[in-house]
Amino acid sequence: MLLLEAPPPSTTWALGGSVWSLPKYPGATQSQTTVLPAFEWRDAEGRFASTDLGLGWNLSRQAKTQYGLRLWPQLGRRSADAPPGVGGVGPRIQAEAFANHQPFEALLLQSGLLVGSGQNRDGVQLELGATSGIPIGPDLLGIGVSATYANGPYRRSYFGVSAAQSAAAGLSRFEPGAGWTDRCITLSFEHKFSAHWRFDVQTMTVFMDQRLSASPLAVRRRQQVATATLWHDF
Repeated sequence: MLLLEAPPPSTTWALGGSVWSLPKYPGATQSQTTVLPAFEWRDAEGRFASTDLGLGWNLSRQAKTQYGLRLWPQLGRRSADAPPGVGGVGPRIQAEAFANHQPFEALLLQSGLLVGSGQNRDGVQLELGATSGIPIGPDLLGIGVSATYANGPYRRSYFGVSAAQSAAAGLSRFEPGAGWTDRCITLSFEHKFSAHWRFDVQTMTVFMDQRLSASPLAVRRRQQVATATLWHDF
């Protein structure tokens, strides 16, 4: 889910370094850890470019309502990581329309519609969630819940196989249509060391939908995603 603040009064930018821990692909038993540079640029018009947020534009001028568009990557899956006869899925750039609203001081409702994933780039996902922030002195603890609903092409690309592939691989037929793919619980924490230095960490526990348990690609129903970033604001 996209967790985005209101546009700043003037252009801001920050540099840093991040450690990412991600599953090799949705449903995988193995994780991969990567160290990457971190970058964030935002302007007063709502435009942003960030390793955490993607490339996009928040079109709202209201502090408690956000809506707009962004581009965001979707990790791929190698053919070697799938059962025999099942093809891989290359990395994809997804387009997302997002809309968030803050009805109360400690509650942010979030939504996002993503297109462009899957083997034929016809995968579509709808994300719905809610996040609450708890101040701890000068720091902030965030707690969020979310769920993802996807169309048939997305679920077949990442969790199922076609009838022909099933026969070739000796697998039972699993061709899901549209439906829920996961539920998530997210914890985030931000600490400011000074006016220019801050540290944030986020961990997400992803629970694959029970109805995907028959998929040969959803080997692990619970997956963990974590990031930690040290930022310097200019």
